[in-house]
Amino acid sequence: MKAFACSVLAVLLGSSVATAQDAAVTVVPLADAKAWQQLQYRNRPAHQLRFSAAGLRIGVDGSAMPLIYPLPAKLRVAGVRVKGRVDGTLAIPPGRQGEANFDDYVFRLGLVEPGERRLNFVQRQVAAEWVRRLYALAPEGTGISGIRFLNVGADPAQLGRERRHPLSDLITERVVALPRPDGRFDFTYRFDVPIDAFAIWLSSDGDDTGARFGVDVESIELLAR
Repeated sequence: MKAFACSVLAVLLGSSVATAQDAAVTVVPLADAKAWQQLQYRNRPAHQLRFSAAGLRIGVDGSAMPLIYPLPAKLRVAGVRVKGRVDGTLAIPPGRQGEANFDDYVFRLGLVEPGERRLNFVQRQVAAEWVRRLYALAPEGTGISGIRFLNVGADPAQLGRERRHPLSDLITERVVALPRPDGRFDFTYRFDVPIDAFAIWLSSDGDDTGARFGVDVESIELLAR
C-alpha cells in the first residue's frame, strides 16, 4: 500500500455456483470492466488494464492504483482461491519488501470489511475521491472496520509474515504466496474465522521502486466455507 494512501486512511479515521468442496463459491468477474471501479491516486500514474475472457491483465510501469469490485451484497467469506501469473520482477533487496521506499508487491488481494468508521462532514470535504468512493460502498448505516490484504511476495523469508500496516491501523497484510520460477502463483487461503466483506480491492504496485511488470489475474473465487 502506498505510504500517502495509507496516511490518508489513517488520518481519515459474480455469480455463485455450488461445488462438492465448497457450499458456495463466488466468482469475481475479471472479464467485465464495468463491474470494477478504476480509481486513481494523486500524483501517481495509472496502470494499463485489459479485461478479457482470459481474465484481467494489469500492466505496471512505475504505477499504482486501486481496483475495487463492490460485491452485490455483504458476503461471509471463509477463504479465497486465486490463480495468476506475473512477468517481470521487483528489484527489492532481501528482507526490505514492505518497508518505506520498498512497499511494492506484484499482487495484493484485499477484502474490505464493514464496521463503524465513517467519514464526517469535514473529512468528506478533504478526502481524496477514491477514499470517498470506497466509504460510499459500505452497506447502508455502516462504515469500514478494516481492509485485509493477502499478498504475493518476493522474498521467501517473508512467506507467512503478517503485519498491521505501520501507516494505517485499518490495514492488515499477510504474505501468502510467492511466484514460481515461471511466474505463476496459485494459492488457496482460509481465514481462521470467516469474515464479512462488501468489496474486493486489487492492487499491484510499482511506484516505490519504478518497477515494470505485468500481472495476469486468471481467477479469483471467494469461498463460503
